Amino acid sequence: MTTGMQERMKISRRERNTTATRAKIFDVAHELFSEKGYDAVTVQHIADTADIGIGTLFYHASSKTELFLMVYNSSLEQAIQAGRKAQNDLPADASLCDRILALSLPIADAMNSPEAGNFARYHKELLFGDSNDRYRRAGIDLVRGFESEVAGVLGGALHIDAHSLLTRLTARAIFAALHFDIALPETDLNPATRFAGAGSMSLRMQIQIIVEGFESIGARHATPNRGELNLGTQAAHTSDDNDSWLAVIPAHDVS
Repeated sequence: MTTGMQERMKISRRERNTTATRAKIFDVAHELFSEKGYDAVTVQHIADTADIGIGTLFYHASSKTELFLMVYNSSLEQAIQAGRKAQNDLPADASLCDRILALSLPIADAMNSPEAGNFARYHKELLFGDSNDRYRRAGIDLVRGFESEVAGVLGGALHIDAHSLLTRLTARAIFAALHFDIALPETDLNPATRFAGAGSMSLRMQIQIIVEGFESIGARHATPNRGELNLGTQAAHTSDDNDSWLAVIPAHDVS
């Protein structure tokens, strides 16, 4: 066996061991966070339960917050995938509101699970935390991916560019409404009015308000007989002062 082949085998074995250790840390952290909640779990407890050293644990995640984000990024990703499938399974004549609801409801449904407190904490840490480590960045990428999917559905419904300012801002508004309700502490919410925890009817009302605004603005700026948005002309600036800002804010400013 050549030296080069031996070295490749060592690297492959090392990569397998690293992957196996990360998976073990994930499973242990998920179990402990689920059972005890974020505040009651320590990094040392996770390391001891996983039977690894603290240094090894910190190689895979730099802090307890990063471990927490690693675990619940997976939950968010699963919810996004479930929403994508639900939206794709709708009949061709489903309304735009129904399509956006299908994408969003699996994320909101997390607040009806025994881990509602952890999901609320996760959303706050994800968007308002001060970490810039890889698992927070990965979570932000998931959010951007969700917004892009929503924008794609919105744009398809009005036959406009999914990357246009109007579609991107509308998608951002939909996620912002969903995130804000999930991230608020339970004690701050009236159980009779919260929308993510009150089921699909309340969530649908929120989405319908946003979607109808999107459709209304899109209709006002559509080019006659073509269905294309016309937000860059002088007419677009002068026809309605209330939304003329759509013509002057570059789409790339919505990151």
